[in-house]
Amino acid sequence: MQLKDQLINSYLGWLKENIILKDINNAIEITTPLMDRHNDFLQLYVVPQGDKLRLTDDGYIINDLLLSGCDIYGSRKRKEMLLTILNSYGVGKSENDELFVEATVENFPQRKHMLVQAMLTVNDMFLTTRMNVQSIFWEDVENYFLTNDIRYTDNVIFTGKSGFSQKFDFVIPRSKNKGERIVQTINNPSKSKAESVLFAWEDIKNTRKSDSSLYAFLNDSERTINNDILSAFKQYDVKTVLWSGRQQYVEELSA
Repeated sequence: MQLKDQLINSYLGWLKENIILKDINNAIEITTPLMDRHNDFLQLYVVPQGDKLRLTDDGYIINDLLLSGCDIYGSRKRKEMLLTILNSYGVGKSENDELFVEATVENFPQRKHMLVQAMLTVNDMFLTTRMNVQSIFWEDVENYFLTNDIRYTDNVIFTGKSGFSQKFDFVIPRSKNKGERIVQTINNPSKSKAESVLFAWEDIKNTRKSDSSLYAFLNDSERTINNDILSAFKQYDVKTVLWSGRQQYVEELSA
């Protein structure tokens, strides 16, 4: 077995071993090994509805943001960002601020995967409450591309070896000089977020051409990035672009 297959199997095995399911009234509570910004394990609930399943966070993510002072409804930019995130993952929002998806037993793993990714991404919106944050990080990256005439396509989804759909923020198409460059932005670099991005990359890597590469744009505007995160990306041949040093990559990304 090749190393890349071992890594994917190891990651899937880790997920399986660390996911806890518990019956609660008429639902099943799922505790995942992925953590939110409080370092609490993300939880979601599966509610049977006839031959369908409703997967929901029970309103936790958005209500936690509101209670923490992130008024996502008081800012047009934040409302637009929330809508963009949810649409890109195919996740709905109820009147009670639940993040939810509908699923069947057959597509449950894929739908659960997309809901958890949306929960993690919306959770990062807390950082937009800082007074000196003028715009959303992925929007900053998009403006960086436009300013430097770097061509791109945004919100691209690939199907990986696992059968899961993996969403990436941008793709810079291949040229005669450079292969395809897939770009993922990480506003709040953390161990959980890095693991999620690395799994997504390893999952789709062999479905792309051999000269394709992944660039992780990390927001270091107000924090120093943990060396363990940088080392993990390096081990998987992922190129990390610290926002503070973005200008040195203009020629490479525009080629």
